[in-house]
Amino acid sequence: MSSNPPRRHSEEFPENYGDFQLVSSDGVVFSIPRIFLSHVSPVFRDMLELGMESPNEIAELQLTESSVTLDQLLRFFDPLKDPAPIDTKTVEPLLESARKYQIEHVFKYWEEQMVFRDEAKQIAKVYSPLSCLVLACHFGRREMTRLALRELLRAPSKEFQTPTRAIIDSGVLSHLLQLRQARLKQMMERIVEVQEYMKKGTRCGDNHLDVVHSFLGLIIQLMDEPSWGTLQQYINSWSKCDGWRSSNHRGMLASGKCILSPTELFEKWKPDILAEESELPELPSGLL
Repeated sequence: MSSNPPRRHSEEFPENYGDFQLVSSDGVVFSIPRIFLSHVSPVFRDMLELGMESPNEIAELQLTESSVTLDQLLRFFDPLKDPAPIDTKTVEPLLESARKYQIEHVFKYWEEQMVFRDEAKQIAKVYSPLSCLVLACHFGRREMTRLALRELLRAPSKEFQTPTRAIIDSGVLSHLLQLRQARLKQMMERIVEVQEYMKKGTRCGDNHLDVVHSFLGLIIQLMDEPSWGTLQQYINSWSKCDGWRSSNHRGMLASGKCILSPTELFEKWKPDILAEESELPELPSGLL
């Protein structure tokens, strides 16, 4: 026979802090003004309107949330308290409770805390993109889903090993893998074009094989991280080839037309690649 856990009062919401008590699943009692509950949550408002026989009666409500979740949640009700920092270990039950009690501000706070601005690229980026993607899909947050997808499109494969309690939606995972495959295909098409340029003319025959071998390493790296950052790491290695080093040593076609060096060609594509990386991917209809 199970017994109820011993009760104790919350330090943040102590006894007599408010005229209503919420009891967590592990026996912690949170006192809070009922006006806060009614103002922030339509669910609590309906509970109080239907369940209270006397508006002045001190009452309590037993909840299924743990004291950790309830402490984090009630901070959004009290204008005198600051929200707790987002913790990856406790954020999922917090968001579950926010959905249960219809508190949109909790979701907005989570999204604000997980997004930061990359000033160099002038775009918004996401901390822990895989965890964010899983949670955003689970709770139907479309814009957060798109932000996380954009990060994962160019992220190294180790990002997919981020521990997460929830399971990613199979449709979203399939969409992500298709998008990464398409991104890699675009990169490969550019590499093939560079190779064709090299076949048309070069003054660096001794180093030609070394440069070709460097493409193999690049392809492997792009399979792991299909991004401009990966391409940029290889640009300097090509520039070491004397025949490609500067505009004074460009290969010449039989027609006398100059061809660009690999470095110059990739730099020419840089704006297009960065623009592709900054675009928010669309979600197929019905996915969320």
